Amino acid sequence: MCMTFNHLVLIGGGHTNVLLMRKWIMYPKLMPEISISIISRDSYLVYSAMFPSVLSRSISLEETLIDVASLAKNAEISFIKEEVTDIDFKSKKVFFEKRPLINFSHLVLNYGSQTKISKDFENLVNNQIAFPIKPFLKSYELIKKEDIHDTEKEPPFIIVGSGLAGIEIAFALRKRWLNRSLKIVCRKDKMNNQILKRLSESDIEILDKLPLNHGKILLCTGNISPLWAQKKLLDMDSKGRFITNKNLQLKNFSGIFATGDCAAIELSKTPDSGIYAVKAVDTLSNNIYRAIKGKTLKKWFPQKFGLQIVNLFPRKNPKALAIYGDVVFGPSFFIWSLKNKLDRDFIKKFRSIEIMRGKEIDNVMNDCRGCAAKIPQGVLNKSLINANLDSFASSPEDSAEIYKNDEDIILQSVDGFPALLSDPWLNAKITTLHACSDLWSCGVKLTSAQALISLPKVDSNSQNYLFSQCLKGIKSTVEDQGGKLVGGHTFETRSLVNKPYSLEMEISLTVQGVLQKGAKPWLKSGMQIGDILLMSRPLGVGIFFAAQMQNINLPTDSDVIMKNLVKSQQYLIDQIYLYQDQFGELFVNAATDITGYGFLGHLKEMIESSNLSRRKNNLAPIKVLLDLFAFKAYPGVFDLIKRNIRSTLFESNKEIFDLILKEKLCNRIISFEKENLIDIKTLNERISLLLDPQTCGPLLISCNPKYENVLKDDWYKVGEVKKGS
Repeated sequence: MCMTFNHLVLIGGGHTNVLLMRKWIMYPKLMPEISISIISRDSYLVYSAMFPSVLSRSISLEETLIDVASLAKNAEISFIKEEVTDIDFKSKKVFFEKRPLINFSHLVLNYGSQTKISKDFENLVNNQIAFPIKPFLKSYELIKKEDIHDTEKEPPFIIVGSGLAGIEIAFALRKRWLNRSLKIVCRKDKMNNQILKRLSESDIEILDKLPLNHGKILLCTGNISPLWAQKKLLDMDSKGRFITNKNLQLKNFSGIFATGDCAAIELSKTPDSGIYAVKAVDTLSNNIYRAIKGKTLKKWFPQKFGLQIVNLFPRKNPKALAIYGDVVFGPSFFIWSLKNKLDRDFIKKFRSIEIMRGKEIDNVMNDCRGCAAKIPQGVLNKSLINANLDSFASSPEDSAEIYKNDEDIILQSVDGFPALLSDPWLNAKITTLHACSDLWSCGVKLTSAQALISLPKVDSNSQNYLFSQCLKGIKSTVEDQGGKLVGGHTFETRSLVNKPYSLEMEISLTVQGVLQKGAKPWLKSGMQIGDILLMSRPLGVGIFFAAQMQNINLPTDSDVIMKNLVKSQQYLIDQIYLYQDQFGELFVNAATDITGYGFLGHLKEMIESSNLSRRKNNLAPIKVLLDLFAFKAYPGVFDLIKRNIRSTLFESNKEIFDLILKEKLCNRIISFEKENLIDIKTLNERISLLLDPQTCGPLLISCNPKYENVLKDDWYKVGEVKKGS
């Protein structure tokens, strides 16, 4: 059971919470001196006021994004990318579907809302004919797919909703699609005459019900809280918003605050508008600080009306309407200019150099974490030789044989690194999978593990939280691999402690696996002339995290990387053994996993240890020919390489490889197809990818080429083993 401790948890990456973090970055003295975490479903917040402009193609999606993860990092707040499934306000617990609960002492609810879907549209949503406007990133992708249907012959695209948000999106889509029929299903009696006129001028037909003939349907049907919130037996309004007092606290729950679309202040009839989430930040920040200190809270009195501006998106000169209460102004270019300035000024707040704490973004090289924190290969090898451990340097294997009898072989390995992520549970899972990779590369399945965990010197309740989250992450991951966590050890660091405390943790794991029925471990030293090299995953993890250290994130691509980081590769090993039984012969001659020394560093180990073995057996040496353009990179990684983003281990990896390049081409152990035809810039970019340190990186196997088609669904070819000189 998690211990209750001083832990402020922000639920959601909404407007209030991102402004709150920005405020703490700009004015650190206003930040509470306790552990803080933010839990958000997404790493980015789409600024809703600018989303229609994205749909109209007036601006790019990137111009509207607020980087929640970077804000958290720079505010020294733990970032947890997860969907909340429930909150127990009495026992102060936050629940998730697939991870352990988190305790809190104080809470801020700013998780926004989801589109309300009536029973009339449930089947249409289930059949993927209708889709909600929220979440914005998902609806944006679906709308882009409709671009091919921008013709008069296509059935009409339908927008459902009488609110200003739906109306503005209708105008935006008309600018996006010049030819397709657009219809909006709404109540005319709820619309201003000016808006009705402008819809008609934009050739957007107004209907009171859904027509029989239609294409896709976009639901802009108002907001409602998530299902878990709706189930709470608390004071809520008709939209499922929590009712708060003037102090922005939930009634009857001290220290639990709520703002934005998920909350409404008692007796104040504020409409759905982001302006109230923005205006409440100063009072909220003050009250959080006061609540933690046990002081009297301040009241906030929202304005009765907020200025609402609707962009009409005409084809030529931009114009917008302004609505304040029942009064409508415009349309005019001046009103559009005002909206454009307000929106861009808001986004600018999160782009300024001050938000980066004065760091130089260009050419900055922060110390990387994960397996990029490895000792450089040159230092390691020299130290091993000086310690009379030459064999470890000349024939390094991923796992060591520690027991053998007539049938079974037990192998063991150890791996670990400083925390890669500020989420202690997720970081533990990734570290565990990374350690297991040393067994997989030897063809071994995990059976048991022991953990060595370093904790920061902080208060005991904080240590309890960090340690329990970490252990749960290790234990669940080990058990998912069919193994058992059998013990371990802890110690407390003596270095200065910074926030978030979770980044001060270090985890190492000793992992064991058993080879049964006379099977032999896969070694690095078994490469054969004529073999092909197969990889299991893309490259670029080190570059991705180096970019994050510099506050450069990949808005839509990070999910792909994170998905692989938490995915076991044990199934690949099981699959190969099934194929071996089917074909009656061994598939793998040599193998390794690509980690801190990059692809080229670990390939070098394979070639050199193979040549050492071949020399002992009077066999001809080998070399490897690589296809630089066969290597897969994670989305966005080459763009980062072009921006000169490199891991801190890159330079030492490059020094080792440069020694290989100095050799004459005929004597090199590694060369590249059509190397003389590749321009130097492209060559350097491709080699940069191959020198990048990987955490939970791909497996690399050397096998007979006749098995390529058998393994092609999960592996891809990157090179061939040739006879060396």
